[in-house]
Amino acid sequence: MLYCYLKDSWKRKHDLFRNTKDEKVYFISKEDKKILKRVIKLFKPYSKKIICVLACMLISVGISFTIPLISMALMDYGLLNNNLSNVIKYSLEIFFITIAGQAIELLEVKYEAYLSTMVPYELTLKTFKKTMVLKLSDLNKINNTQLMGNISMDVKNICSLLNRESLYVIMQIFNIIGGILGLLMISWKLTIVVISIVPLRYFTIEILSKKRKKNYEKYMINAEEYWSWYGDTLNGVKEIKLLGIGRVKIGEFIKKQRALIINNTKFFYQDKINYCLESITLAFITNILYILGACLTFSGNLSIGGLLAFITYSVKVTSPISTIAGIKYNYINIIPSAKRFFEFMDMESDETLGNLKLERDLQIRNICFKSIYFSYNEDRWNLSNINFNIKSGEKVAIVGMNGAGKSTLFNLLLRLYEPNKGEISINGININDIKLSNYRSLFSIVSQDFYLFNKTIKENIGFKPNIKESNIHNAIARSGAGEFIEKLDEKINTKVGSNGVRLSGGERQKLALARALVSNSKIILFDEGTSNVDIESENKINEVLINELKEEIVLIISHKPKILKYVDKILVLENGVIQDIGNYDELYKKGVLLQYVK
Repeated sequence: MLYCYLKDSWKRKHDLFRNTKDEKVYFISKEDKKILKRVIKLFKPYSKKIICVLACMLISVGISFTIPLISMALMDYGLLNNNLSNVIKYSLEIFFITIAGQAIELLEVKYEAYLSTMVPYELTLKTFKKTMVLKLSDLNKINNTQLMGNISMDVKNICSLLNRESLYVIMQIFNIIGGILGLLMISWKLTIVVISIVPLRYFTIEILSKKRKKNYEKYMINAEEYWSWYGDTLNGVKEIKLLGIGRVKIGEFIKKQRALIINNTKFFYQDKINYCLESITLAFITNILYILGACLTFSGNLSIGGLLAFITYSVKVTSPISTIAGIKYNYINIIPSAKRFFEFMDMESDETLGNLKLERDLQIRNICFKSIYFSYNEDRWNLSNINFNIKSGEKVAIVGMNGAGKSTLFNLLLRLYEPNKGEISINGININDIKLSNYRSLFSIVSQDFYLFNKTIKENIGFKPNIKESNIHNAIARSGAGEFIEKLDEKINTKVGSNGVRLSGGERQKLALARALVSNSKIILFDEGTSNVDIESENKINEVLINELKEEIVLIISHKPKILKYVDKILVLENGVIQDIGNYDELYKKGVLLQYVK
């Protein structure tokens, strides 16, 4: 589902305007209406702040509505009548009204600032929380950089509904209403002239909006392709260096960026055309009004102050047209992003599975795999008819060729994937019935590809908030990591770099073991935990396995006799099927282990 979300997210299923013989004309489709309703629900917690912003805007419009009328009185009854007291009176009125207007705008900005910062934060937090609980099978299908780019764009577009420009549209509607009332109060004849020109401006914006819509759709596709390519390139930077294809990748970068540059250039050009048309329209209206207004003034039907006030009001009517007409373009941007955002948020989470909570001191009596079938795709079974039991305190090794299904067994046990058929149980309880966070607290993992965060050694081992520092030091001592840590300048507070880049393979593996030991988990999984380490590190890990982990259930993927000789039983996997089960001596005598043991 996530794959489709990323691949098809930019394709609109419905046209913005539909007009066929059998259909009514809709401004937006029914599906888009549902999406807009969900967007409005996202903003519901901020309704009080939004109302305050709108109230401030309404007051500002009222204030701006009075100023042209006072200016008209200042001109007609003050300047033209040589009446200084009226000039002072009306000037002071304009001054104090302006101060009041600015105070209202300051209050408005306070609420706008809150909305423009907190809403993106909350939406981004929602997406981050969702990412943390998505199924691994879905996450593995996508490029992480591409996902980050899409989420960033979607949140930005959705939040644009609450930015100053969008809320300004509402203020402009009030401006038009107030402007028309002001025009009618001064001259209904000139009002007709202004209103007759408005449709012309609207249609020019309509044409530009259609062109921008096409350009924006291309931009979204190009941006998604770029982020997908960029993430893929970063993940393969080592291979790029080894293959010597850096110049090829630079060429690809230029090509990808060129497409985005062309899109952005078109945006700037279209914006400039829109601005020019707006300026020309405004100049045309102003000049027409001066000519017609002069005729009315000369005939005594309109005062000079009235003419100036009328022109001011006409600007309040004509200027907002471009802003209001731009609603359609903003809608075009927001709907696809909102649709993709909700598709992401509606995806199934692994946290929703299971609600049974295990006791902290639960003793694991047994783990049972019963008739397990699993496939990553529909081509073949990766695991077929898997049946085995593990008792409390047992150490079990799993051997097999690459692709036999060893790591897949671990993934199923950890509930990173779900079996297509069969059941895995702990103490007779289906693991899918157990609350996931509670269930995974039973496990610690030491793997060959484990991840170290770009934090200190202490933070990488004691990553859980309830782990005591004494437990961290104890785990370091047991894992054998203390020796190399003491040689570091900042000891346990040394930063390891991204994925432990500043450490050797053996040092990283010792930290992996320390991380597994610090939690005192009841089940410990070793996924080729000693495959890429030095002899000293391997011996230390083997010592912990053999001598210390006596009460815990331990599952090991390994092909080394030093480990296999000391486990209670060995599962031999071949092509997803268990070929044999027994201890080392039994299987060695049968000759089963010869092709697997290193």
